[in-house]
Amino acid sequence: MNTLEHTQSVSPTAVICENLEYFGGAPAKGEPDSRAVWDRDEALAGLATILDTFVEEIAPDGTQLADERESLLWGFVNTLHMQAQRLDRAVDRLAPELKQLQRSQDGTEINAWELERIIERARNLGDRRDAFEQLRDAAAGYYRRDTGNTWRPRHGSHTSRTSQLTSAAIDARDFLRARENQKTQAHLPQGTLVAVTGSKPVDNAQTICAALDHVHGKYSDMVLVHGGGPGAEKIAARWAESKGIHQVVCKPDWNAHGRAAPFRRNDQLLKLLPKGIISFPGSGISDNLVDKAAQLGIPVHKVAV
Repeated sequence: MNTLEHTQSVSPTAVICENLEYFGGAPAKGEPDSRAVWDRDEALAGLATILDTFVEEIAPDGTQLADERESLLWGFVNTLHMQAQRLDRAVDRLAPELKQLQRSQDGTEINAWELERIIERARNLGDRRDAFEQLRDAAAGYYRRDTGNTWRPRHGSHTSRTSQLTSAAIDARDFLRARENQKTQAHLPQGTLVAVTGSKPVDNAQTICAALDHVHGKYSDMVLVHGGGPGAEKIAARWAESKGIHQVVCKPDWNAHGRAAPFRRNDQLLKLLPKGIISFPGSGISDNLVDKAAQLGIPVHKVAV
């Protein structure tokens, strides 16, 4: 008997029950959700298969599509990142309702049930956010493997509640806001801030890594500050990622400041009051940062590459 004949020969209720047995049922709005959030091992294995297939079969080396690989992989990781952020905002939107229900508890069963329902909803959304965050962090690892670069969002910070990141990359504006508001501890890594500047192309990365290793040996709680640029800054970011060292990234805001953006960025970096600055060969923008640091009494160590 084929599927169509089987469906026509049994009652609608039996068909529904059979589908529920095979595929499970999603709860209606407001009902408790007893389903598992995800199968972590299966999901991560599936993610690895997708990305390996993309690199090896869809955009392999030797093809023109390989030239588009990095931007496409970045977009894939960013999709997971945006989903985690969307769920995070959904949890935040429940906070006022939770506070109101907590204040209005009067011992009645209805109010208590409503509070439990919202708490469960917030917990479920948080668990989903954590799942997408772990998928994002795993995908970011494949991005680094296949491109040699560290994945970061175009705007904002790259942090992880589930501690899957080797190192967090904190946007400087988030860091400054967190310093003013101690409630936002997630954006305030504790440690000694050490800045790096230098954007010229570098052939010998070992000199840069050796200089950073020397400073890290002196300050074991080092937090790397940089502008997210090319050259020494890019190498320093990879070094921090490999060492599990948190980063504070000061990117120029071109939309807000136009041509003055790199110099405004320098001012923002110096507002962080780093312990010192390691200066590698760069442009006039790097020289501007070094000069301003000297005026503020911030030590500058120049390294030739």
